[in-house]
Amino acid sequence: MVWFLRYNKLINIKVGKLYSQALIIDDDVDLCNLLRELLSKTIPKVACMHTIESGRTFLNENKPDVIFLDNNLPDGRGVELIAEIRSIATNSFVIVISAMESTKAEASKWGADAILESPLPFPTL
Repeated sequence: MVWFLRYNKLINIKVGKLYSQALIIDDDVDLCNLLRELLSKTIPKVACMHTIESGRTFLNENKPDVIFLDNNLPDGRGVELIAEIRSIATNSFVIVISAMESTKAEASKWGADAILESPLPFPTL
């Protein structure tokens, strides 16, 4: 089952589980910084990568508990990285960030645990 999350309910992902490390793969630097600031309140280590390749390198060196993955990245489509994430960081909770309905369905097919609707309404926090 895939969860469809709205940003103001994002905190619900931590219920029942303590995460020690998160990875954000998104080419929007401002979004990464804002999301990192929010997540850092409950997750000790939060890393931001801006390409699939840098995210892949990070994954091979670390096994983050939760991964926020944008689909439209400069070097490819994020959803296509999900299968690789599943083989490298088998217990990671994968959240795809997307505004497109077709991406939501595709992310579900690839095995995303949740879809975070974009744009993220940070002011509502």
